[in-house]
Amino acid sequence: MKLPLSRKAVAVLLMIVASPLATVRAALPSEVAAVLEANIAASGGRDLIASIESSRLKGTMSIPAIGMNGTTEMAMKSPDKLYVAQTIPGMGTIVQAYDGEIGWANDPMQGFRHLSEGEIVSLKHNDNFSDMLAYNEVYSSGEKMADSVVDGQAVNVLKLTAAETGLEQTCYYSKDSGLLLRMDMLVDMGPMGQLPASMIVKSYQEKDGISFPGSLEVTNAGMIINISFNSLELNVELEDSLFSPPQ
Repeated sequence: MKLPLSRKAVAVLLMIVASPLATVRAALPSEVAAVLEANIAASGGRDLIASIESSRLKGTMSIPAIGMNGTTEMAMKSPDKLYVAQTIPGMGTIVQAYDGEIGWANDPMQGFRHLSEGEIVSLKHNDNFSDMLAYNEVYSSGEKMADSVVDGQAVNVLKLTAAETGLEQTCYYSKDSGLLLRMDMLVDMGPMGQLPASMIVKSYQEKDGISFPGSLEVTNAGMIINISFNSLELNVELEDSLFSPPQ
């Protein structure tokens, strides 16, 4: 039996902007920088990543606990326009976006609202290829922790502090591939405050030399969201109106 979508579920959906391609760059300790540079190389390399002016990632998502399925879309346009949406059959579309000046959200339960400063910072840092190359500016500090294991793979573990928010996140990078496998963090949920969340990358795909997540498992406050991406468009034409708040 499908349960009605709760406010908590809507809030959890709005945090699925934690793309693995959002963590990376260095005025950090050399051992931290080395791990981040390895991730850049594994994700496509500096030159190729720097050439990306826009992107659109599409896929499907589900929340097994409430029997809900839908689609997800993330779009980015340089230098800082972002759009994230989940569409739920029978409910509608949940959106968060930033047009370079205004951050906004719109969903069937809460309607239209402006994003808080913390939400905008999270959104800007979570789906922007340029952040991957600018880790000096994105992170104010970093520390290499004891090695660990994620899904049977040996990983380098970094504790990183976001420069704009001061919030910490722990990232786990495969020693074999260099790619990000897991991230534990606090997510700014606006009216709901800051909530602990984690993301595990179950698989990667490749498009035009760029490695991107094929499937993710996101956990927030005990709720698990499964995401599968099936399409990545690079340097795609995106109208500015996509990122602007509704009139």
